Amino acid sequence: MQRVQFLSIVAALVAIGLGVFLYKVISLDFPLTPDRDADSWTIETKVSFEGRDRPVSLRLALPNSTRGARIVEEDLVASDFGTDFEGTGENRHAVFERRQLSGRAVVFYQAQLYQIDFSRRNGARDEEPPEAISDFRRRDRVRAIRDNPTPLLLAIHDIIVEANDKSADESSFIAQLAELASDNSDDRVEDIVTGGPPGLNNAADRMVFLLNAAGTPARVVSGLRLTTETRSVPLERWIDIWVDEDWVPSDPRTAEPLDKSRIVPLTYGGAPVIDGDGFQRANVSFAIQRNFETALSRAMERGERDAPFVAAMSLLNLPVDLQLVFRVLFLIPVAALLIVILKQVVGIPAFGTFMPVLIALAFRETELITGIILFTLIVGAGLVLRAYFAKLKLLLVPRLAAVLIIVTFLMMAIALIGQNFDIPIGLSISLFPLVILTMTIERMSTVWEEAGPKDALKKAGGSLLGAAIGYMIITNDFIEEMIFVYPELLLIVLAAVILLGRYNGYKLTEFRRFRKLAQQAA
Repeated sequence: MQRVQFLSIVAALVAIGLGVFLYKVISLDFPLTPDRDADSWTIETKVSFEGRDRPVSLRLALPNSTRGARIVEEDLVASDFGTDFEGTGENRHAVFERRQLSGRAVVFYQAQLYQIDFSRRNGARDEEPPEAISDFRRRDRVRAIRDNPTPLLLAIHDIIVEANDKSADESSFIAQLAELASDNSDDRVEDIVTGGPPGLNNAADRMVFLLNAAGTPARVVSGLRLTTETRSVPLERWIDIWVDEDWVPSDPRTAEPLDKSRIVPLTYGGAPVIDGDGFQRANVSFAIQRNFETALSRAMERGERDAPFVAAMSLLNLPVDLQLVFRVLFLIPVAALLIVILKQVVGIPAFGTFMPVLIALAFRETELITGIILFTLIVGAGLVLRAYFAKLKLLLVPRLAAVLIIVTFLMMAIALIGQNFDIPIGLSISLFPLVILTMTIERMSTVWEEAGPKDALKKAGGSLLGAAIGYMIITNDFIEEMIFVYPELLLIVLAAVILLGRYNGYKLTEFRRFRKLAQQAA
């Protein structure tokens, strides 16, 4: 009876998962290989704030259409708020208003952005050439130095003259000026930062200040980079430089031009992203996602018409930040299936089932080779310290807490060493699961004491091997998109796990282990 029930459950899971999958592909024409559309992005802005028992008027800076990208659709979501768009061109805002607000509130802005090939657009620009606005233009600067040679005036003049002498044209002058302005050890730069307007300790503001003083129009820009899909996109600052009758977005430290098709400006000249009155503790976050091919969009429209239930269950209807969460979340069952196969069928030893999966997720942030090196260093050092704590005869919970603290310091030390040697591992190492590393050290130490170092190292190596193979799966774009578009395939994954749960035959490694016995029996 149990066998019939077991097989019925497995068959039902496979039938449901495969049936929904085939219905989507055959009847609704969902694409079987859902490639992403590199020319379309969804930008979502979330603003949370607190009212002050008074009328609220909040203005949010909006993305701007550029020569490399075009905003084609946008929407505001704010219950109990009046909403409107104001401004045009480079000065656009969404306005959220309410007569009175007490407590926390959240409003959303969502936009659809399409990239365009601006290199093929040769039409004349209708923008007037800007003027370099500065109190330190050459004529005024020379006169001021003659009347009152302050350290600020002398530093500005000296850096601009040096950059001009070391360059042959406007582009090389800008590059030389950026190199000189980014040298914080230069006394002239220090005089400019301390004696100039507030904010010149920032590379972007300092470069714009010097360019305008040199007569080259420049401005600070705050915006977003379309580099990868993520739930939390940082607001970045770069500079626009007027070169060859066009604004050229550039890196503030090197003056290298940026890819116009990969940046979305929000504000110019240092203007705030959020302003207004009647609120406090405002926090803004951005989420960006590349969209799927139009074939999937057409399939979703067909599903909404012919199969509303199937379309309603699609994860594509979720907000962008939740979609990005499920993209990663749905990869965990697939990686878990892999670990089950490695342990139950192949016979590779490991520390549990989920630990290799979580380590693989950590490798997803650090890259594989860097992750393995960091894992080995931290766990190795933690093992030594844990053995020392065991000699002190500490109880389990205090010992775990001590190892946790030590691992924290180890992560900090590796991050500082990487920073001093210009190795960008600080962000990656902070994403390592601290508790997982601590439990790995404790588990490995226990196995070391009970079964010896050989078994402990075997399980550690097996865990790393499983994590490395899991990393290959969870970083595969095809698998990620297939599971995200067809989540019903996880039912088949579940059926496979249940089947493997009843497998009690020989493991592949046991064939080698008992090879001599088999030869004797033969």
